[in-house]
Amino acid sequence: MTQNFTYSYRKLYQKLIQLTLFLFTIFIFAQSAPPPVEGDYRSKITGNWTSASTWEIYSCTGGVCAWVPAVTAPGVGTTATAQGNYNVFITQGTEVTVNTSQTYYFGNLYILANNPVLNVFSSVSSGPDVGRINLENGPIEFKLLGDNQNIYIFGGVFYFKTLSASLGLRSGNSIVITDYNALGTESGLGSNGLQQLGITCTGDQKIKFYNSDGTLVETEYGVCASSSPYNFVQLNNYGGSLAAQLQLYPLKVCVGDTKTPVNLTAHYTGLIPPGKNVTYELKLESGPAGYNFPTLSGSFVSPGNAASIPDPSLGPFAIDGIYTYSLTVSYPFDDSPTSHLISSTRSITLEVSPAGSINCACYKDPVIDTVNKYPTKLGITALGSAGATSGTPTDFWPEKVQGGHIALESRHKGFVINRVENTGAILIPVEGMLIFDMSDGQPKIYTVKSGDTTPAWHTFTTPTCPPF
Repeated sequence: MTQNFTYSYRKLYQKLIQLTLFLFTIFIFAQSAPPPVEGDYRSKITGNWTSASTWEIYSCTGGVCAWVPAVTAPGVGTTATAQGNYNVFITQGTEVTVNTSQTYYFGNLYILANNPVLNVFSSVSSGPDVGRINLENGPIEFKLLGDNQNIYIFGGVFYFKTLSASLGLRSGNSIVITDYNALGTESGLGSNGLQQLGITCTGDQKIKFYNSDGTLVETEYGVCASSSPYNFVQLNNYGGSLAAQLQLYPLKVCVGDTKTPVNLTAHYTGLIPPGKNVTYELKLESGPAGYNFPTLSGSFVSPGNAASIPDPSLGPFAIDGIYTYSLTVSYPFDDSPTSHLISSTRSITLEVSPAGSINCACYKDPVIDTVNKYPTKLGITALGSAGATSGTPTDFWPEKVQGGHIALESRHKGFVINRVENTGAILIPVEGMLIFDMSDGQPKIYTVKSGDTTPAWHTFTTPTCPPF
């Protein structure tokens, strides 16, 4: 299974809008922090957030502005009623550590990096090209609850370096993440953005949202643990919580198989604002020549229902080969005529093997003697067939399966025969005996091979259907 997202550029610009609790993605050609204005702070060295020596402040005297040593750390003394109107910049090559819970009210926070980030590591970036905030010594919560206090991560890192670490945001404010190197993957956290490393992802690293009065709106919007529907990977790399979902079962069938239905289920996860017009397209990406799958496309108004995206019926298949299907789900960011789409695509592959090939079981039905009955009295079914009736006169399962001592029935489960060390472990073999020989990993039968006069152990090598 693969997943991709359709973006114009590899820079990802993401914003969380907490009032409606959804995440959207837009694209721009260049991302950079604004120029400083009087009163802004920047980190000058690696150090603790609360230490004034970590910071410089942009000061203007007589029309001349310059960075000078700060007297206090940014945010100190700010409250909901006495907010700072300055921005804070975490500069390239510095790491600012927050090791005690803090609540601040100021302007925007910018975490910067050079573009591209030259010293990218597989886990998390650091060094002269990268600015970074570290949350350490948990339990800890870093709250930024200003009226207009957004976080912009321009190639830098917001590092949840401890268990029980959370970032608190004011409802209605934003997080913007630009991954300069676009290294994030579905299974990893990439090297920039929201990061967690060196400890188990337990779900204790998260983003919380607060009302203006300090009460919680949402306690687990962005969670490090992959079990969360809004985990760090999605926030960093995939346009947020919108994710197309495409499931296929089984993943392998045989040509002409009419007994094994192929179920293709299409849906999505994540939060789409109510009232948005959601479009979908379910199509065949690739398949063998001669096979036609009509593209299914349409739209519905969020939130829709379970049947908003149809589940197509597949099979039986007449042509062997590899079939790849894809689902794209998208909705417009806003109602403007030029609005970009937030889009997610997922694809999945079905393998159809030739009938009679090594991958295909025998689905040939036995001819039942309609005059003489040889009912099978014992059966084990995974298909719910016990007691099922068919035919005239009525036959019951497993009695209708003729000529056996026991009937085993399943489309997706195997029958495990005796596993023995080797054929020599069977001291008195009996003709017709089946074993799995662990010495060479082969299924074997004790029988008389065509042209022989005495029985011997023979390996099953030719798949076929019995000539009923």
